[in-house]
Amino acid sequence: MKVELTPAFVLHQRPYRENSALLDVFSEQYGRVSIVAKGLNQKKGNKAGLLQLYQPLLLSWFGHGDLYSLTAVEALSARYILQADAALCGLYINELIVRLLGPHVAEPDVFNAYQQTLLSLHQRDNTEIILRLFEKNLLGHLGYGLVLDIEYENGLLIEDQQQYYYQADAGLMRWQQGVNLPMISGRSLRHLINESDFDQQSLQEIKRVMRTVIYFYLGGKPLQSRQLFIDLQQYASKN
Repeated sequence: MKVELTPAFVLHQRPYRENSALLDVFSEQYGRVSIVAKGLNQKKGNKAGLLQLYQPLLLSWFGHGDLYSLTAVEALSARYILQADAALCGLYINELIVRLLGPHVAEPDVFNAYQQTLLSLHQRDNTEIILRLFEKNLLGHLGYGLVLDIEYENGLLIEDQQQYYYQADAGLMRWQQGVNLPMISGRSLRHLINESDFDQQSLQEIKRVMRTVIYFYLGGKPLQSRQLFIDLQQYASKN
């Protein structure tokens, strides 16, 4: 396969043999692909300066199978600059895409949502809201959409004052004693449905629910970016 200058982002990179790097790339037209970038330390035609996280790119590659070779790279626009908590959020959404998207499957809606999320993080909007909406939209685009407005067992519409829990392999259930899943009010569910009117309580409840749902679809395997965020919080509390 030969691809010429297609919009893409680098999600992750690591050293690969001498003077090369292995890139996890998210492209608009070809989905998630693995690409080898050779000769990054050569002075002539150095590509390393462009192959940064959150940099909109135009990439060209060729090859067969599951691993391709990078042939050209250009900056499509200015890089999104993520600082402080926004930088950790960027690592988190990158890892979600790497873990949840299968390779070589075009997801243009997810690509657009990803780019919009980077813009919001760059503009230093509320990171909690940004992440919750990205999680919700990502699950929806991947076919795991959350049914938040009706109860799974009886089809009743949610009530703002009622308490619920969400079972990832079924749906929304009315809360009962002994359930080992986070509780969420109908009011908080409505905030998530409408994607507006969030407050501290609803964001906390939504965060706990989304964490358990995503953990389910990750097969119970933890995210490195989440552990990094926990470690940094613990470090900050001791200093």
